Amino acid sequence: MKTRYLVFAAMAILLAACTSKPKTETFKVNVNLANADGKTVYLQKDGQVLDSAVIQNWDAVFNTPVCKDNEMYGLMLQGWRRPFHFFTDNVDVTLEGDAQNPNAIVVKGSETQDRLIAFTESYNTLEAKLEADSTMAQADKDEILKMHCFDYVWENPTDPVAHYVMYRYKWAFGPCELRTMIDNIHHADSTLTTKNLAMAEEYVEKQERVQAGQPMIDFTQNDANGDPVTLSELAQGKLLLVDFWASWCPDCRKANPGVVAAYQKYHDQGFDILGVSFDTNKEAWLAAIEKDGLTWTHVSDLQGWGNAAGALYAIAFIPQNALIKDGMIVARNLEGEALMEEVGRQLGK
Repeated sequence: MKTRYLVFAAMAILLAACTSKPKTETFKVNVNLANADGKTVYLQKDGQVLDSAVIQNWDAVFNTPVCKDNEMYGLMLQGWRRPFHFFTDNVDVTLEGDAQNPNAIVVKGSETQDRLIAFTESYNTLEAKLEADSTMAQADKDEILKMHCFDYVWENPTDPVAHYVMYRYKWAFGPCELRTMIDNIHHADSTLTTKNLAMAEEYVEKQERVQAGQPMIDFTQNDANGDPVTLSELAQGKLLLVDFWASWCPDCRKANPGVVAAYQKYHDQGFDILGVSFDTNKEAWLAAIEKDGLTWTHVSDLQGWGNAAGALYAIAFIPQNALIKDGMIVARNLEGEALMEEVGRQLGK
């Protein structure tokens, strides 16, 4: 009888083990932010909100399911322009800082985040050193900083930090340089995938699609009056510059006089411009158009960096532009004298 009871007990235990749901492993994201009480903080991954909490006495805690890969998370607070991104290594981490200075937030507990911090500090130190050198041309400074990023990615192909660096500074590289780094990563580990690597691959594919010599990508966006403007219709029978900019972008505003000069010189000879704004504030957008004397057609969906036309043309920084003739992209990212000369050459002047 005792043997029978033991068998029944063992079967009951096995049955319970088979029918009970496996426990989900989690880790904690502890948030400690000054000047944030009463505000809602959002935990994101891959651009999607995973959870939210109201900060009380500077603190909030997220219990987060362990994911299979060491991917980046984002912390977003009301009033911030963009999320603060960080690695967790799927272990408990603590984020400490001041809500009014998100760039200075400190992440404790993640070795991967420590490597990212070390790289960022090395980049910032090099940038400060270069900026202090008044004898060096800005183009040479930019090239040195670009190579600093390239070398890190090349030397650490399987490190998720390297994939982040490649995507974070993608604007500095041409499609061929990005392809070289991506191929080196796949050569080091053909099975390796991270979100930043996938986004870099998607970005370079879009970049290759909008280089000089490729057909233009058509789009329609509304002007300030809410009337739709279609690129292909505006470009028909003329040389058209698609100019991606924003009222809040200092470099864009500095470049505007050169664009105005080209427009004034060649507009009567068949040159036109379509301004595509990365603004979110309509009043600021229209005020900048007025102040800078931008008398051509302007459109915007007022989605900032989420501008749909910008996504089609893989715009990762502004100002950028594409010169279009007969439905083809004939040049990219022209400024100042280079813009003036190329417009004249395309018009046969």
